Amino acid sequence: MLRSQFLAATSAAGGATTVAQISGVSVATTTIGVAVPLSGRDMHLGEKVADGVRQAIQDANNLRSSLDRAYVMRTFDDTNTVASAIVNAQFATGDSTVVATIGHLGGRTTTAAIPTYAAAQMALIVPLATDDSVTANNFHNVFRLQTKDSVEGRLFAQYVASRFSPKSTFTLVQDGDYGGNVASGFVDEMARRKVGAPFLTFSWDKPDFAAVAAHVVAANPDFVFLAGIVRDMGGVIAALRAQGYTGPLGASQGFFDAPTAALGPNVNDMVISTSIPYLPLAPSALRAKTSFEAHYGPMSPLSLFGYAAAQIVIATVQRTAAYVRNSFLSALASSGPIDTIAGTFAFDPLGDPRDPEIYFYTIRDGKFSYLKQAHPSPFMMK
Repeated sequence: MLRSQFLAATSAAGGATTVAQISGVSVATTTIGVAVPLSGRDMHLGEKVADGVRQAIQDANNLRSSLDRAYVMRTFDDTNTVASAIVNAQFATGDSTVVATIGHLGGRTTTAAIPTYAAAQMALIVPLATDDSVTANNFHNVFRLQTKDSVEGRLFAQYVASRFSPKSTFTLVQDGDYGGNVASGFVDEMARRKVGAPFLTFSWDKPDFAAVAAHVVAANPDFVFLAGIVRDMGGVIAALRAQGYTGPLGASQGFFDAPTAALGPNVNDMVISTSIPYLPLAPSALRAKTSFEAHYGPMSPLSLFGYAAAQIVIATVQRTAAYVRNSFLSALASSGPIDTIAGTFAFDPLGDPRDPEIYFYTIRDGKFSYLKQAHPSPFMMK
């Protein structure tokens, strides 16, 4: 199916079901819902997720036999707001043809919408939200792809302990929406290893980076970990260097972004974690990545996890012939590992990855380079 056909099927409120024809032939179809912002300030983000789903569907349909079902997509524009996410969850669950929904972007919108999907026994595949809250409330219809924040912090601490052998660390986190769970995971793991792990929570709205840096330098740590977002917290790095801290730095996935590389020599050799794999070292992802880029250009992380989420839905249907939402939910909950463009996924009872993984990158002279994965896997060569 052409991109224009999918876009023509999108509407701002509830979306419209795509036509049940492939190459002009009527076939039985399975509908995948996609709830992301398709209008408003975050529409460019939602569209990237939707592009990933579109291409995964097109690739699956291109490989289907005459006896196989085809896949179509219905979009739901949640504008990345809580109220709209709840309303569009009602639209998605109100369409009996939708077997599962992929969405939403952030933790707040996802968490707010989950009870609506749960009441309808619909699986919600969460491609991006890492907040611990997404899987904290014992809803058994949620399946998250990215490693949750507290586990990322714990895995980062394990990496720091093995590589740097610090006697003490210092963790910085702001009092905004993101970072608290990452910081807790890091600090708890360091404490478990009997490594000194003080932390400081400082203002997101009016940060005093010089005062924060002075507090850190006075503690004389061997490693400083930043649990936050570069656009909010990045200014503390220059302050740390200006006040004499010359030791290693690490940061959570909120720093896996171009503005970090633009901070100059102060971030040389900084270690950054993320759930985003380094695809050049994942041979099994090459075909899907090439297919996507032929239609949409370079594959962003949003499209990567949109594609992977659609692969999980498609693989579950193909394995189990679960064509309705309640049987699909049961099938996915009991499913074995599913290979995707973003790695191999199986889920624990709360819906988090059973074998959570993060990947470490570093920066040198304004460029990111890949280091390693948290633990070996068949998906990645390193």
